[in-house]
Amino acid sequence: MEMNENKNKNKKELNENEKIDKIYFNSLPTKSSKIRYLNSYGWKRGEIAKYLNIRYQHVRNVLITPIKNERK
Repeated sequence: MEMNENKNKNKKELNENEKIDKIYFNSLPTKSSKIRYLNSYGWKRGEIAKYLNIRYQHVRNVLITPIKNERK
């Protein structure tokens, strides 16, 4: 029983944090930045592709390509 209670507590905490993350996530300007953001939270490439409704190859290309330097 204790394990189930712990899992439920963790789910509540994740849901509260998820709301804050969605606000930030929706403010990201490009698909590439959204891909990198989800990847930083441990999402797999296939999960990211499904969530954003894009091809797996696009996700892979973004993640293996280094970020360019910011414009001055």
